[in-house]
Amino acid sequence: MDSNYVLKGDEFMMKGDKALKGSTFGNIFGSKGERAEKALELYKSAATQYKLGKKWEKACEAYQRCITCDQTLKSGETGDFYIEAAKAISNVNKAESIQLYEKAIEHYANENRLDNASRYKKEIAQIYESEFEFHLAVKAYQEAADLFQADGKRTSEYHQMRLKVAELSTLNATGDLIAAIKIFEEIGDKYMENKLTAPSAKELYFKSCLLYLCNNDSVGCGIALERYLDKDPSFASARQYKFVVNLIKAVDNNNVQMFSDECFDFNKIIPLDKWKLNVLNKIKEGMQPIQQVEDGGFR
Repeated sequence: MDSNYVLKGDEFMMKGDKALKGSTFGNIFGSKGERAEKALELYKSAATQYKLGKKWEKACEAYQRCITCDQTLKSGETGDFYIEAAKAISNVNKAESIQLYEKAIEHYANENRLDNASRYKKEIAQIYESEFEFHLAVKAYQEAADLFQADGKRTSEYHQMRLKVAELSTLNATGDLIAAIKIFEEIGDKYMENKLTAPSAKELYFKSCLLYLCNNDSVGCGIALERYLDKDPSFASARQYKFVVNLIKAVDNNNVQMFSDECFDFNKIIPLDKWKLNVLNKIKEGMQPIQQVEDGGFR
């Protein structure tokens, strides 16, 4: 059955090419715009048939021919056709898909359609993240954040993009932990300004604390805790607060077993997600178990 879809797609493509080229007689009486309009509909039909037949490369090609027609017609759908082409080819070629998304974003930005530009920059970031290309994902999420901020209509999306930058940047070997801490604190403080988002602030302060410990700065973590309590007194009764206090004790005493036990007990009550587990493992790896030396002392 898929082959029938492909054959129909090929037929529409040939008709579209013929319509766009026109004939000697027809070109005298018909305008270039009329030919482009007719070809556009045929190419759109071809793309639909190719998608049904799972011929993603051909569907992508059909949408790119739609772009050629739209540029003649100047009907403002060029960006949308780039997106459709990107979605089609993403099934078989992520790199080409990203290139097409970028062209759509550029087109949307030039038309002051920043909402669309920001949404699809986010799409690129998610593709990079799914491919574990975290350094590229961080860059794309930051660019998406910039676009959401410039658009000025979706503050929550801007915050989410910034939080993604903070989280993913810590997964790189060269990740900037201090910069990530600043992002978590900045958005946590913003959350505290609104009664609806205030309860979510403690989660960001919690993540900041973990990064302080990951940066081998238990003193800074303790100071930050006091600062967070001043901003959100309810944080003192949260399990996350008590957990961090105990982690600081374990780190200061270089007690790996205590650290592991605290993580185990906390996880039974509030399951730790992958990001927190990754950070906690890094903290633990930075701790050295006390070992007996030859002279009978300890180090």
